[in-house]
Amino acid sequence: MTTSEKALALLSSLHEWKFERGWKGTTGSDVRIDDVRQVFLRMPRPAGRGGDLPQRILSEYLQELAEAGHLKPSVKTDRERKAPLPLSVRLTPVRSVTRKIPPMPIWAGELAQIEDYWALARTTDRIRAAYEALNTRLHSGHRGMSIPQRERALQIFGLHPFFQHPDHPAEKLFDTLDAQPLFSDRERLLKLLNAFDVDPPLLSKDFRSRGLVKNHAGYHKPGKGSTLLVIENSTTYWSISHMLGHIGRTGHRIGHVAWGSGVTFQKSIGSLTARDRISDIVYFGDLDPSGLAFPARAERYVGRLRVRPAFELYDALLRLGTPSRSLPKEAWSTQERVDELVSWLDPRHHDQVRALLLSGSRLAQEWVGFDHLSTTERWYADVRDT
Repeated sequence: MTTSEKALALLSSLHEWKFERGWKGTTGSDVRIDDVRQVFLRMPRPAGRGGDLPQRILSEYLQELAEAGHLKPSVKTDRERKAPLPLSVRLTPVRSVTRKIPPMPIWAGELAQIEDYWALARTTDRIRAAYEALNTRLHSGHRGMSIPQRERALQIFGLHPFFQHPDHPAEKLFDTLDAQPLFSDRERLLKLLNAFDVDPPLLSKDFRSRGLVKNHAGYHKPGKGSTLLVIENSTTYWSISHMLGHIGRTGHRIGHVAWGSGVTFQKSIGSLTARDRISDIVYFGDLDPSGLAFPARAERYVGRLRVRPAFELYDALLRLGTPSRSLPKEAWSTQERVDELVSWLDPRHHDQVRALLLSGSRLAQEWVGFDHLSTTERWYADVRDT
């Protein structure tokens, strides 16, 4: 079927209307039928069709354009009996996208096979950025001690500009990458990274105790003290728990360590009872709006106990961490909101963290990793026996 000049004129008018509203023409774009109708009504009436209803003429034009592949009408219509119109149409892309492949780096020996995959269509910009950052790490020759893979991921990708985005935080990158080659071979990858997987602890309840979880998973007892140390993320929970195991049960007041599991902590802390003999709660989490809101909100569920910040751990995070711009805009949009979040921290950290949040940045707690914890005793100085 030949597409009439008038139908093509309508298509041209729709394209112009969309371009004026920012459409690039490289992807399909939906147009509501009310907008289609307004564009159509501004066109001159076809000669010899003065008696035809506009709806009928528009319906014919859209049918012509759909059959020629210029647009796709929605399945649902306005149910007009004589000349039904779709509720919307989706314009077909009119411009091709030329993907610019960045220059290929000189590969470290372990990544030589990536050369065959660099320019393939299925190799996304995200994968290329990951290969590039890992290549830079390998060229540096710095392997470091074996640490959890999320901590290693932060070291490798935390400075790369591509991963300064909420959709792909650096510390979680290896959790989702599965592209060939390399990232799908977990055993080989971990060996290359000199890292290991840390699974989230299994949470359970010992009902005989009628108190906290009495196991070595989401909660355990590293000492005889009465301080409960809560860690927001599972990887840092593992690292701190294992270091406390090396330190031993004396020399500090930490009697219990628990995995906060993000927002869960706000209510799970309410399971504390007098039987648990907790005198104070110390918390360490990400320096971002949610990480600061969790402990502050949790206090309403524990009544007599205050949830205080783990000063030395936050101090180490501010010294060691590299901020990433990974927050939605509304998270730091008001000075009042930032001041409210920062107020939970030790006053000595207020100015630094306020500036961090107001810049739209965050610090993942995994920057305080197993390698740092193993080289100093300062990180638990604020809960040391006196």
